[in-house]
Amino acid sequence: MTTIELDTFYTVIFLALLGSFAISWPVFASVSMRPIEKKIRADNLDSLSQWDGPGWRVVWYAWAIFLPICWCNNAKDPILNPVNVKKYARKIDWWLAAWFFVSGYGMLLTGLLYEFVFKSFL
Repeated sequence: MTTIELDTFYTVIFLALLGSFAISWPVFASVSMRPIEKKIRADNLDSLSQWDGPGWRVVWYAWAIFLPICWCNNAKDPILNPVNVKKYARKIDWWLAAWFFVSGYGMLLTGLLYEFVFKSFL
């Protein structure tokens, strides 16, 4: 492959992942996060729904659903307890969280690889 072909390849992959991430964000928020929040509020376990920085609550819920309980998804998290979130999550919620994470982190990784690895060899 030539440099132009690799450049185009990285650009197409990055834009495809960006588009996927842009679609997965509102889909996950409306299909998964809102029903889970309603169930958590009904059981008086809500500590996060009043806070939402610039949309970071969606990331927090996806993180809690997609990742197993471990050091980076702590069951003693004071803001959002992933054990409670997983209790209310359906199988489709896990798949939507996976889509959100794979497209988001894939986009980030592709961009970083392009910028710091591929361009350094030119």
